[in-house]
Order: sequence, then structure tokens, then C-alpha cells
Amino acid sequence: MTQQNIAEAGGEILSLDQVHDASVGGKAYGLARLVGMGLAVPPAFVIRDARQGSYPEDLDEHHRALGAPAVAVRSSAQGEDGAEASFAGQYETVLGVADGHGLREAIDLCVASAATERATSYRADTLDGASVSMNVVVQCMVDAAFAGVVFTADPVSARRDVLVIDAVAGLGEALVSGEATPDHYRVTREGHVLGRDLVGDAALLTDEQVAEIARGARAAAAHEGHPLDLEWAIDRSGALFWLQARPITTLPADLNEFDSVLPRPDDVLTISNVSEMMPGAVCPLTMSFTGWGIDYGLQHMQVSVGARAGIDPTWQVTASAFGHLFLNLSGNVVMSAAILGSNADQTAQAICGRLVPELTDPPPLPLARRVLNTSKLLRFCLSAPRVVDAFGRDLARFSIRPGPDAAATWAEISGKQAFFDRCMAVHIQSSALSGFLCTIVENMVSDSSNASTVAEQAEAVRLLAGASGVESAVMLDELDELLDSVAAHPHAQDGFVDPSIEAALAWLRTDASLARGLERFLEHHGHRGYRELCVRDPAWRDDLAPLVQSMQAGVHARLLTGGRREISTEAVDPATLGRGLRRILPRAHNAIRRREHTKSQLVEVAHRFQVAFRHLGEQLVAEGSLPDADLVCFFTTDELTPFIASPTQAAVQQALARRAALEHQQRLEFPEISVGLPHPLEPQVVDVSDGVLQGRPASRGVVEGVVRVAHTLDEAARLSPGEILVTPITDIGWTPYFSLIGGLVTDLGSSVSHGAVIAREYGLPCVVNARQATRFLQTGDRVRLDGDVGSVTLLESAGEP
Repeated sequence: MTQQNIAEAGGEILSLDQVHDASVGGKAYGLARLVGMGLAVPPAFVIRDARQGSYPEDLDEHHRALGAPAVAVRSSAQGEDGAEASFAGQYETVLGVADGHGLREAIDLCVASAATERATSYRADTLDGASVSMNVVVQCMVDAAFAGVVFTADPVSARRDVLVIDAVAGLGEALVSGEATPDHYRVTREGHVLGRDLVGDAALLTDEQVAEIARGARAAAAHEGHPLDLEWAIDRSGALFWLQARPITTLPADLNEFDSVLPRPDDVLTISNVSEMMPGAVCPLTMSFTGWGIDYGLQHMQVSVGARAGIDPTWQVTASAFGHLFLNLSGNVVMSAAILGSNADQTAQAICGRLVPELTDPPPLPLARRVLNTSKLLRFCLSAPRVVDAFGRDLARFSIRPGPDAAATWAEISGKQAFFDRCMAVHIQSSALSGFLCTIVENMVSDSSNASTVAEQAEAVRLLAGASGVESAVMLDELDELLDSVAAHPHAQDGFVDPSIEAALAWLRTDASLARGLERFLEHHGHRGYRELCVRDPAWRDDLAPLVQSMQAGVHARLLTGGRREISTEAVDPATLGRGLRRILPRAHNAIRRREHTKSQLVEVAHRFQVAFRHLGEQLVAEGSLPDADLVCFFTTDELTPFIASPTQAAVQQALARRAALEHQQRLEFPEISVGLPHPLEPQVVDVSDGVLQGRPASRGVVEGVVRVAHTLDEAARLSPGEILVTPITDIGWTPYFSLIGGLVTDLGSSVSHGAVIAREYGLPCVVNARQATRFLQTGDRVRLDGDVGSVTLLESAGEP
């Protein structure tokens, strides 16, 4: 039959094994591909280019050949169920068609649905209004006991490691139309059911049926190379059939695109410590630039002391998963196998502030090697002051000079990336000396190695808090002076506290004295800020909004209370100390000051690169390569060289998809300790039956007060004077709030974490590593915070009368 005759006869009939491309529409093509995978699909045929009132001559023959008492008639227009648009609900589906007359009516309804106002409008929005030819699928109806849909990636969270199944009793159309509420199952890659949300008292599907649906769906997605949305049905005999397959059109980039390959599959990872530098998810540029810099610095230390033969270009000591950065404790603990007097417990205490039972010691090197490496470690630590001084001289001469175009600017940036890696190595060396001496102080207080009691930990904290001239405390002092000046202004309330952030800043700059005070503060500390090692998040001097917002809270507190909390470092009387402590404590204080100084240097270098990356993005926009400058942050450093040389629209679209993915990654939370690559925490009820959380004492004192749980700086802006701040972790961006709060509790951290150091400077009771505080407590709870023993006791719940 000629094409003209086929058209006059109302289309051509194809079996599913004759469908080889999407010219018959996404629905028919999806079914054909399912058949090609060997999955069970109810018998069906496709009418290509169907027309109203005109039907293929052999229609009844093919209908009878299906041998079904009833069939489903479904649209399969071009563009439907494609990667760009789903057309869900736009075209017609007719179920339970029993005879030839009904079949023809159903075909006419499907064809006519292409011309409805809603379908035409949807095409205009998604396919630029292109006209389409309507194809129709005629398929045997399944006598369904249960039916539903399965998404091989969670369309809500965008997690591709989670498969979602919705199931209803009977036909699935009630689910698709919204008439029935389904049972909802979430399943891991390995087939484990993460959770069930059931409509009735019992689940509709057995575990075996959930596993069978998950296996088939995963196989289909693997075959297609992208996540799928599939419809399925289980008939009265228990047989599973697949009814439809289409791409999920609403997903961003893969949240796991940059997951690390671990050196060993059972490596122990933690979010402790690293979350202080970069809490939350980070953009690909930060991950490849800063993330590698951290790994380089830690590997450099291990090579320097003989624990590692050389710096491996693949990550060994850090890891990435779901866009978040983690420390690889197993990669760090190789030090304990290479030197004397160190073990997994000591590493865990230094990084996590507690023992980690999952972390074990690797086989030790020969004794002679460990003796030699221990001497190397001592030299490495003790040479930190000289190395820091030398780096300071080089930093004074360091600059990044943008070029006339993006290619020249990128050549400048990439050519100097090694300086950032070196800066990270210097800071880690400085931190190693500080950690080494602080550990000695704690061990001397407890007269034991890594076995101190809570009271002994608190005493060590008290002694270490005696360091004066710490850069973070100097910054606090200068900020407090600025806030005092603002609060003393007669119009501070209506000019600064009450207005918007933008209006408050404008008002501040109208007063010459206050404006000079702000500029002096920014001159010294403007490179600091929230997530200050992230190349995307601006420093204070580049975006004053977060600083001004916290200043408004601080000034408001002063106006309410008539003053501010003074920095109150407790003086240590040397006469009360033993001979050993009298000798080591001043060195520990010097090391703490040096560690804070190199942290500031590291942030200053990171800020210079951040400014350079921002300029690069602006140049790429001016050259027509990017739609906005921020998008440069969604390339890795390895990807920038080929992209700048030859920009492509595909690369731009990938960067846009990664930016969309970051919003989903930011919502994920992780356990403190993971064996293997971490998986996000599932919602769970925290059971602390006695109402007491135990953490690690980080700053002494006892206080009772109302809780303010804050995960972000925006939430922290709601703090009232005297409230106890409960948060996962703090960095320098949280510093302005410390003069406002009555105490601090963090889920993570150790006695040398940012929050612990600043709490001690202010004399604030502080408990770190409480692990579940942000889930156990809620804003409005009243608690007793005991910084002497590291406990947080719930006195009154916010929900109680």
C-alpha cells in the first residue's frame, strides 16, 4: 500500500517489534523499547498517523489478534512522553474498549484531543506551538489487582539513588487522575525499602513485589541511560506487566555526578571538621578547587612525615558525595600506622571530638620506619613557625592579574592555583602543631593518653582558652566596638535596626564616623564571611547584607539590654600548674594564635581567587559564552580549559542543570559518621528518653535559657538576647551573633572548632558534638546547658502549656 493509500485509510498499523524510532510518538516508542529489553508488556499495536473518521483497513483483524476482552486506547503523539515534555493529561486515553465500534470512537477521541485548547496551549509553551501528528496505541487491558507508577529517581528530592513506587488497588488510572491516594514506597539502589507511607492498615504490595518492580524499573533506566517514569500493573494471578515508559522531564543534573571513588569501599567518612569550613553542598568549582586543595594539603603532611610515598592525584583524605565534602578518616588514619604513639582513637578525637568505633587501625609499618617517621612528624610540627613566616612573605607579593579576555584570565588563575594548594598545606601544618600541643595539654591534665574524663576535658579547655591576641577574638573586639558606636547613635533604632538591610546600610554610610568604622573593619576582616572557602559565596566586603543583618541583631540586643557581653577570657595562674604544663601551655597558646592567623591567610587567598573567578564569569558573559557570570561556578577546573577554548550550548545546559541540582543537594543532611560513601539521613524521630543530650564540653559554665534552632544565618537573624543557639556547626560568618546569645550547642565539632573558640572568648557555656541537638530540640524549648560536663537537659518543651 502506498503512503497516499495509507493516509486515505486512516494510518498504518505497526506491531511493537516494528517500532524503531520515536516517529510514532514517545508512548509507543517507550513500549517498543520495553519489549526490546525483555520486560513483560501487554500485547499491543500502533496506528501511525491516525485520523478521525478514517481507519486502517486491517484494524479489526489486528484488534481480534490481540485476543483480549477489552483494550486500552492511548494517544502517542510526537513529542509526548519525551525528554523535553511529558504532555501528561493533555491527550485522551480510553479504557475498557470491547468492540470494533467502541475502538473507532476511542481512536477519534484520541485524535481529536490533539486539537483541544489545553493541548494547543501546552504545545505552545513546550514545543513552540509545533503541530503534531497523532499516533494511537491499542493495547490489551490488564485485569489489574494493583497498579501504579514507579520513578527510578525521586522526582521531589531529585535523588537518583532512591526509587519511588506509588500503588493503588485496581486500575492505575485512578492514581494518574488523582482520584485515589496511593501507598508510597521509597527503595534504595540495593532494593531495601527505606520507608512506606500506607493508606490502609496493611501494605498493598509485598516486599517481593516491591523488589520485582524496582528490579525491572532499574533495568529499564540502565538500558535507556537516564531516569524513567514507568507505569505498571500486577494482574489477578500476580504477574507484573509494564504499560508505559517515559523520561522524567523535571530532574536537574545528577546529585551524585561528582561522587568520589573511595580508595577502599569500607573507608570511614565524617562531616566533622570539614563542615566548619564548608557547611552544606558546594558548587562544582568549589569542589574541584577548594576540595582538592584540602586533600592536597593533608596528603602533603602525610608525605612529609613518611606516611605516604607521594601525593596521589585522586582524592585520598577527603571525599565528595551528593555535592557535600567529607573527611576520609581511614585516609587520615594512615598516619597512625606510620608513626609512634598515634592510633585511630587519637585521630577520631582530634577530628570528631570523640571516639569512632567504626574506625580501626591499619597494619603498622615496621618499628624502624615508625621511629624515623615520628622524628619527621616532630620536625614537621616544630618547623611550622618558620614555614608560616616564609609563606607570609610570599603572600605579601602574591596577586592574580585578570587578562584582557577570558582565555588570558583563566591562564592566570590556573597558573597560580598551586599557590592556594600551598596555602592550604601551610595552614594544615600550622594546625598540626596546634593540635599536637593541645593534645599534650589534655593528656597532661588527665595524666593519660586519649582517655580523659569529661571534667578533665573541661579543665584542658579552660587552660587553652587563656590564649590572648587570637585573630578571631581581635575581630570580635573590633566588631563589638563598631556595634557599640552604632548603638550609641540617637537614631540607631529607627535608622539602623528597624529598616531593611539596604536602608540600614545606607543610613550607616550617611554618618561619617560610623562609615569610617565600617570601612576600618572591612579593611581588616572584609575577606571573611559565611562559607568562606566556597568560591561562590561572597565575602563580607563583596556582599555586606549578611554582616549588616547580624549587626542589626547585635545593635538591637544592646538597645534592649543596655550593654553587651564582654569578651572574658579567664586568666590562668601559672603558679597553680605543674612544671610540665607551665612549659607547654604558652607554646600551645602561640600555636592557637598561629593557627587562627593561617586560617585568615587561607581565607584571604581563597577570596582573591573568588574575585578572579567572578571576573572570569563576567568576561565569559561579555563574550557570549555564558548567560550569567554565576554559571562559571558550575564547571570544574578541568572543564574550564576546553570550554573557554570552545564554548558549547550543551556545556551551558549542563551547568544550568547542575545549578538546579545544588538546590536539592543543600536540603540533604548526613550522619556524622559513614562507612563507605555517605547516604542522606532519612526523617526520623529522635528518642532521648531521659531528656538529656551528652556532647563534649567546649567552654565552661552553666546557663538556662530558651532555645533558638538555626540551620542558616537567616534563621539566626531571629535570635533574641540571651537565647541558646543550637546549630549544626558555625563558621566565621556566625561570629557577630556571639555577643547576643546566652550559650551555644552544636551537633558537630571539637574543642578547637570555631564555635568553641569564640564561645570561650566570650565566656559562653558551650557544648559541641551533641550530634542530635538540632533534631532533638526545637525553637522555644527551655534547656539547661552545662558546659562543665557537656550536657544539654530539656527542662520544658515548646509544645507544653
